[in-house]
Amino acid sequence: MPKVLIIQAEVKHYRLPFYLGLYKSLQQANIELTVAYSRSNSLQSLRKDSAEVPPPIGHQVPGHWFFNKFLYQPLWRQVFDADLIITGSEVKYVINPFLLLLSRLGLKTVAFWGLGPNKHPDRSPFVEWLKRPFFTWVDWWFAYTPTIAEYLQSEGMLPEKITNVQNATDSAELRRLISDITDTEASKAKLTPTGSADSRIGLYCGTLAPIKDLPLLIKSARLVQQRCPDFHLVIIGNGPDRPWLEQEVANEPWIHYLGSKFGRESAMYYKMADMFVLAGTAGLAVVDSFAAGIPYIGTILPTHPPEISYIVDGENGQLAPHNPEGFAEAIIEVLTKPGLMEHLRSGARASGAQYTMEAMVDNYSQGIRKCLDYYGSPLARNAVERSSPEIKSEQT
Repeated sequence: MPKVLIIQAEVKHYRLPFYLGLYKSLQQANIELTVAYSRSNSLQSLRKDSAEVPPPIGHQVPGHWFFNKFLYQPLWRQVFDADLIITGSEVKYVINPFLLLLSRLGLKTVAFWGLGPNKHPDRSPFVEWLKRPFFTWVDWWFAYTPTIAEYLQSEGMLPEKITNVQNATDSAELRRLISDITDTEASKAKLTPTGSADSRIGLYCGTLAPIKDLPLLIKSARLVQQRCPDFHLVIIGNGPDRPWLEQEVANEPWIHYLGSKFGRESAMYYKMADMFVLAGTAGLAVVDSFAAGIPYIGTILPTHPPEISYIVDGENGQLAPHNPEGFAEAIIEVLTKPGLMEHLRSGARASGAQYTMEAMVDNYSQGIRKCLDYYGSPLARNAVERSSPEIKSEQT
C-alpha cells in the first residue's frame, strides 16, 4: 500500500472535512494517507480556528517554533516511510530544504501544495524572492487554482506534473442549511435587523482585520445608502478591528454588526442577503458566497489570493476600483438593475455547484494517484528520471 504524507504547520477547522474526504477517497484506491501537523504558534493560536485531525489520519507532532516564523517538526521516520511527501512551499518549514535534497537525489518523491507566490500585504518581498527559484525543484505541484498552475508552467514546471486542486471550503453544509430555509422564513427574519421585509442587504462575513479594509466598506456603504435608502449592511465576524467597528457604526441603525454567527443562524443571513460585499483582500469567502447563490462584489487589488480568479466579472460577481466611489457604484448598479442582479445570482449558483469540497477532494485524489503512477517506487523513480522524454510521455 503506497503511503502519502502531508505535512502542515497546523490544521485549520475549515480543512478538516477535506482531510476526512481525501482519506476516504485514497483508502478506496488502497493508498494510505497521514496528515502530520503541530499546534499553532503563539500568534496564530489567538485566532482560535485550529482543529485536530483524528487518528489514524492525523499525526500531531511537537512543533518547535523559532521567532514565530520558522517551524521544525521531527518527522524523519514518517518521511522515510512515505512514498510521496506533500508539504507547503513556505520558507517557514525548516524541513523543506532536506526534502528538496532528497528529491534531487532521487530518494523521495516530494510535492508542494499551495498558492505559490504569496501576495498577502504583510509578506516580505525578500522572502518571496528567496523561495521563488525552488518552486520547480519538487517532483509535483498541487496548485490552488488554474492561475497558479499557469504561473508554475511559466516558471518551468511541466504541465503534466501540476494538479489543479480547485481550492474550496466545505460548502455542502451551508448549501443544505440555506435550502432548508424558506423564502417566507427569510423575509420574516429580515424584519429583526432591518425592520422591513423589502430591505436590500449587503452581507460581509469574515474576520475583522485590516486586510479586509472595513473602513473602505463602511465609506462605500454610506454612499450606497444615500442613493438606495432601503440598503442595509450586515456584518458578521470577529477580530482585532471589532472595537473600531463597533464605535464607527454605533449611530447608524442601518449598519448591523452582529458578532460571530454559526450554523443555521449564519445561513439565515446568507439566505436573506442580496449580495456579498468585501472591500479588501478576498479569499475562500468567494466560495461561500457562491454556495449561497449570491453575487460577490469586491475590489481590484494586487494582494488577492488566487481564489479571486473564481470571480468572472459580470457573470457571478463584480470587481470595482479600490476606492469608496467605485465600490459604491458597483453595489448600486447591481441593486438598481434587477436583470443584472438575477444574471449574477444565476452565475453565482452555477459557480457554487462547481467550486465544492467534493470536487477538490476528487482533484487532489486523482493528482496523488497520477503522481504515484508517474514515479512508482523510489527505485523505479530513478529509472524514470533517466529515461527519455518519449518514455516519460508514455508513463503519463
